[in-house]
Amino acid sequence: MPDYSNYNSRTYGEYGKIWRNTGKCVFCDLKDKYIIAEMDDVVLTVNIFPYIVGHLLIIPRRHFEAFEDMNDKEIVSIKKLADKGRQIISECTKSEHVWFLYRMARGYGSQKTVPHVHAHLIPYSDDLFKWEYQNIDTSPEEIAKEFRKKL
Repeated sequence: MPDYSNYNSRTYGEYGKIWRNTGKCVFCDLKDKYIIAEMDDVVLTVNIFPYIVGHLLIIPRRHFEAFEDMNDKEIVSIKKLADKGRQIISECTKSEHVWFLYRMARGYGSQKTVPHVHAHLIPYSDDLFKWEYQNIDTSPEEIAKEFRKKL
């Protein structure tokens, strides 16, 4: 029988349903026992469904779904907690590098499983993610030119 604990929830394909079936935002209902630090209503917490040992989250207490809805105080707090979290991860996991991952989407876009703004701090490991690079037939100069038109 598979291990259906939080530790392995990503491997049995039910992870996304966990949040949707509770009827409430799990980040708004975050338990104090998981919180490492808090600054101006933004928390640094362990991820109870981690990708890797040492995976942390930074979560504003105020419920909103997108980066552009953050206020200046929350942005500053996220930066400070990211620095603190990186230091903690480096010391505790002996990981020299840490990823900061933020998905810029509302709702469940970009593989978000909780529609509440949050950022991941993940100890870097060569084995954690594998990029599947795509063939690109447009030069960086062409992309920059096209993107500048949108400014």
